[in-house]
Amino acid sequence: MTRFILEETTGEHIADGVLHVLGVVFAVAAASGLLTWGALSLDGARIAASLPYVFGLIATFAFSAAYNMTLHAPIRAVLRRFDHAAIYLMIAGTYTPVALVGVGGGYGIALALTSWAIALTGIVMKLGFFHRFERLGFVLYILQGWLALIAIGPIVAALPLAAMILLAAGGVIYTVGTVFYHKALPYARAIWHGHVLAAAATHYAAVLLVLNIP
Repeated sequence: MTRFILEETTGEHIADGVLHVLGVVFAVAAASGLLTWGALSLDGARIAASLPYVFGLIATFAFSAAYNMTLHAPIRAVLRRFDHAAIYLMIAGTYTPVALVGVGGGYGIALALTSWAIALTGIVMKLGFFHRFERLGFVLYILQGWLALIAIGPIVAALPLAAMILLAAGGVIYTVGTVFYHKALPYARAIWHGHVLAAAATHYAAVLLVLNIP
């Protein structure tokens, strides 16, 4: 028998759906704008560094929308794994241009590689062992997101002040949003996804500034 699940009230589901539509539109528009600008203004190395970011941005919002808007229980169970795994992808994708273009050198390479190592670990956990390492998976999100603190010196020396403020603000917005994700509050899911959208927009602005560094 086909099973359908609505974990929220109808109003909450609609609010969350609106945010997901906005998220997908934002991701596609942002990615298209960045790639178009890059093709006209950036060198090959900077375009290459931006590709993982673009891929992670679209994947995150696409999988999130697919999972949260699907009511068919067996399909939701599969999409949930990809939804959670894509978060690691977006974080690592965001680090890639920041680390390789913004920071550069050995510190930048080490920062990018470490972020991708955490991402691959998290993706394998979410896709293959979803229910076994839930707490560790959450810890990895936070660890990966604030990984930049270990290279704060080179980052401060290399990045424009505005880019650093935007990156930090986005990190704070994401982190605050996780509080709502774990709370049984009305519209908690929509509030969490609102934080995700706001933080992603903030980080997008930061990435544009980083890629435009002379």
